[in-house]
Amino acid sequence: MTDPATHPTTSADTLPKPTAMQVGSLRVTALQDGHFDLPTAFLTSPTGESPIADATFNLDVNAFLIQDANRNILVDTGCGSQLGPTVNKLVPSLRAAGLAPSDIDAVLCTHIHPDHTNGLIDAQGSAIYTNAQVFVHQNEIDFWLNDGRREQATGELRQSYEWAHEAFSPYAGRIEPFRSGGVLAGIEAIPLFGHTPGHCGFQFDGGGTDQLIIWGDVVHNIEVQAREPEISVLADVNQSEARSTRLSIFDRVTADDVLVTGMHVKFPGFGRLRRAGAGYEFTPDP
Repeated sequence: MTDPATHPTTSADTLPKPTAMQVGSLRVTALQDGHFDLPTAFLTSPTGESPIADATFNLDVNAFLIQDANRNILVDTGCGSQLGPTVNKLVPSLRAAGLAPSDIDAVLCTHIHPDHTNGLIDAQGSAIYTNAQVFVHQNEIDFWLNDGRREQATGELRQSYEWAHEAFSPYAGRIEPFRSGGVLAGIEAIPLFGHTPGHCGFQFDGGGTDQLIIWGDVVHNIEVQAREPEISVLADVNQSEARSTRLSIFDRVTADDVLVTGMHVKFPGFGRLRRAGAGYEFTPDP
């Protein structure tokens, strides 16, 4: 069961209250950075048909705070100051949950895209999480933080490289690359490649059967992509691999009946996936 965090938000008219859930020994709090309204064409179907009749759809941008007896861990950092007025609300959301950025011990990055890692820095380019180690998959470092690739990139892709460089530079000496398996005690990295070369999720062990998987950007529209997992998004670096990954993690969480959430599932995002006909159905929890 979930319960609203007791601290008020700094902008209650636009910012949902942090929502906390107990997963065994872990307290997991959903934080919202904001939202985007994206064109339906962002979703791509193998048949070429639009999966949504409306011209746009809402995309929530979430992050998650994981707390145990000794650690405050943040999963993703939101959009930062670069991506417009409807986002960059993560720090106020974190404060509404009772913490300052300096209280964060570790930041786990699902991948390096601007709506997930631009929030590592403030508008002046300084590190926000001054006491945190930053964990990111080695493939992401090799792809996004490679100076040669950055110099060869053009257009919007070049901008993404520049933003990645700016976001991670202030954390030099505090970046911890990983590949798979254990990242920190009780936290397993799950490779979910396709959306980006090192995109991954994390499984959090609350003890016994109390588990949570945060699957990053496996989906951008849970209602559509649960029903039709073949639908991908324009932002996928490798759409074919992203589809295979989505089917694989859908099978895993369905078979294990594990609680899941993601960065673009309608806030607060906690729920369970079940088979429904030829596809799946997502049921929010509660």
